[in-house]
Amino acid sequence: MSHEASLKNHPKELWILSITELCERFAFWGVGNLLVLFLIEYYQFPNAKATHIYGIFAGCSTFLPLVGGYLADRWNYQAPMLLGAIVNAIGCFMLATGEFHLLYPALFVIAMGYGIFTPSILTTLGYTYRNKSSLREAGFSIYYASINIGVFLAMLSLGSIATYYSWNLAFFVAGVVQLIGLCPLFFYFYRYKGTSKGLKQHQAAIRSEKKALTKGDKDRLVVIGIFFFFSIIFWTAYVQAYSSMSIFIHSFMNRMVGGIELPEGVFLSSESFFLILLAPVLAILYAKLQRKKMDPSPATKTGLSLLFLAACFSVMVLACLSIPANATSASVSSAPLIGAYFLMAVGEMLLAPIGLSMVSNLAPARFTAMLIGGWYLCVGLAYYLGGLLAGLMSNVGGLENFFSIFVVMTFFPGLLFLFFARRITKMSHREPVVERPNLPK
Repeated sequence: MSHEASLKNHPKELWILSITELCERFAFWGVGNLLVLFLIEYYQFPNAKATHIYGIFAGCSTFLPLVGGYLADRWNYQAPMLLGAIVNAIGCFMLATGEFHLLYPALFVIAMGYGIFTPSILTTLGYTYRNKSSLREAGFSIYYASINIGVFLAMLSLGSIATYYSWNLAFFVAGVVQLIGLCPLFFYFYRYKGTSKGLKQHQAAIRSEKKALTKGDKDRLVVIGIFFFFSIIFWTAYVQAYSSMSIFIHSFMNRMVGGIELPEGVFLSSESFFLILLAPVLAILYAKLQRKKMDPSPATKTGLSLLFLAACFSVMVLACLSIPANATSASVSSAPLIGAYFLMAVGEMLLAPIGLSMVSNLAPARFTAMLIGGWYLCVGLAYYLGGLLAGLMSNVGGLENFFSIFVVMTFFPGLLFLFFARRITKMSHREPVVERPNLPK
């Protein structure tokens, strides 16, 4: 399958929804991934307090999609996308005022917008692949690339704006980009009325059926639960990318490149940059492997994702060996950090889009958005735990000891998941691929 043919075979809605998501993630993670640096530089918070607040914000942000998904399954999947985007923009503008008494309310409003928006757009995306199951994982990988284009552009632009102008302007720009994201959303509502109508009819049909769960449904729910548990391990370690690793960039790394000191945001954007590069490569690879019936199962990819994350933190351990235990600053080369971010990006691409695709595909139809919210609930719990662990950065006898925690945390669960991958795949009842019944064409 050629690259061109592969892209042409995907639903046209994919591209509109991807642009919408790009703008939403630009605003949301533009705030989230710069939050630790913002709190340290603007409000002079100590590192432990800043990472703790980041953990609370990220945890709250990814808990609320469970509520948003529950409401969407009982309301509809169109209005929450519009409402969530508007709420997110309002939160960015509140944060842009720089008023301390608005800091925590603004973060909560941004988290609420994310929680309302996310389950509905992912459920809508999953519905567009109702008759193209073989392209589902590739499509979600392309969609995930749009997320990371948004994050990459946010880190690159907002981080530079904050460094050379002001944090207030950076967050104002984030809100403006979110409002721009309403344009492709309105275009989607206008251009793809048939898809929206079909999804509403499908939602109404599911509500009226209220069929008992089958043995296959229950097996799939167990599989989803297993993925949920191991995703907590993955994301707890992953969240160090924008907490402890951002502190590493700020305090322990030489940011001089070609005689110019680059802003922290440039380095923080590197993982998203690698995700953008990897997404089309993996989408093409998955399509080719699918044709040859050699595509690894989601369980296998999840096990590998944890091993890549273990490799990422192994690189960080090596980078920290030259830093004394009680040091508060250093000038380590940026090369190990960039390599670590690349390995992290590979791991993320093997877990995040595959996990979202798997949940949207295996979940009983009437619980799809709520279980997508459950996935984000696990991410939220992991982000909170990761934020707490980041606070131990200076309390474990050296940075190499700190990053070793995450090597152990991900390596052994990765091996365990690979060991049981075949059994988990069998319980998923994914082979042969059978299209969902009762879906409007």
